[in-house]
Amino acid sequence: MVLALLTASLVSIICFGITAFRGYTMTAGAGLTGHFLFGFFTTFLVALAQSMTMFYFIGTGKQVKDLVSSHPAGKEFIQRTKIFKAKVFPPATWAILFTMATMILGGGVHTRVAWAPPIVHTILAAAALYYNLIAFWREAKYMVEHNMLMEELGRLLTVGNIPLLAEEGWPRRQENGPVPK
Repeated sequence: MVLALLTASLVSIICFGITAFRGYTMTAGAGLTGHFLFGFFTTFLVALAQSMTMFYFIGTGKQVKDLVSSHPAGKEFIQRTKIFKAKVFPPATWAILFTMATMILGGGVHTRVAWAPPIVHTILAAAALYYNLIAFWREAKYMVEHNMLMEELGRLLTVGNIPLLAEEGWPRRQENGPVPK
């Protein structure tokens, strides 16, 4: 899952770069359709990749909370997942918002609406690319840290030589009853 999310985010950044290049190299309307369509696809991909990544952190945070809520060291694990979300969510949210604003105002630039000069579209595109890069970097960093947290959690929740976590990280039921506490 982590690899798929990071790949989607990286592909969205590459598509963003291609879209920006197509926008800068088009002359007098030539190539506008390609720039618009690629921009539309890029906006969709950025919104999908960033929102799915945020849901990944929400879901795994809930999973950790459910696993360690009654454990004495549980608060420390829960706090770490909250830190991951606090570091990842702001740039991911700004990446989505700036990318969408770039696409919307790009339509205004194309139709030559007075309130949408090309420089605004360019500045928004630069801000969107910046936040996409920052979001990608933080997502990669905190997904690795989250995997390390899950490894620690697996070691912590081992009773004797019997791990209480399945490979997917969900609580494993014992043959003779529920998971021991």
